[in-house]
Amino acid sequence: MTDTDHERLLMLRALVAEDADNELALFSLGQALFERRAFGEAETLFARAAQLQPDLMMAHLRQGECLLALGRPADARQPVETARQLAIAQNHVGPRGDAEDLLDEIADALD
Repeated sequence: MTDTDHERLLMLRALVAEDADNELALFSLGQALFERRAFGEAETLFARAAQLQPDLMMAHLRQGECLLALGRPADARQPVETARQLAIAQNHVGPRGDAEDLLDEIADALD
C-alpha cells in the first residue's frame, strides 16, 4: 500500500468514526477496503450503507461481491438480487449486467 493509499484509508476511517450514519463515507471506506481485498470488513460497511440508503444500488452489489468472495454464496444472493432490481429501476445497464453475472456465479456455486 502506498503512502497515499494509506492516508486515504485513514481519512475515510476518520469520516466514518465522525459520523457512523454517513452512507457515502461508509460506502467509500468499503470501496477502498474492497479494492484491497479486505472483503470481511468491506461487506459490513456496504451492508450498513445499504441499510441507511436502501436505493444505493452499488452498496448492495458490492456487499454481494464481498459475500461471494468470502465463500458465502447463499448470503450473497439477496443483496445481488436487490442490486439487480435497483439497476433495472434506475436504468443502469452496466451494473444490471454485473448483477446478473454475479447471480449466475452464485447459482453455480450453490449447485
